[in-house]
Amino acid sequence: MITIYQANSSIDAKLIQDQLAFGDIQSHIMGDLLQGGVGELQPQGLVKVMIGEADFEKAKEVIIEWEKKLPRKENVITQPSKSPYSSLIST
Repeated sequence: MITIYQANSSIDAKLIQDQLAFGDIQSHIMGDLLQGGVGELQPQGLVKVMIGEADFEKAKEVIIEWEKKLPRKENVITQPSKSPYSSLIST
């Protein structure tokens, strides 16, 4: 599994997960339950959407198309990596 999307909240992550599902891409949300620990944990970078490495290019296209419909550009797509802490590229 690799990180495809670092979300601002678990709601954003669920929206991305739904978009990926429409594109027949399986995904998992990691860190969504950690938001309850804000104050003791760093409040950013907790929620990530993970996919299979083979789905990276297709998932990237789905997310870019979805983000084009948003009024803001705050979210990021990561480079393919096995680490959930990979470097980020803004879209």
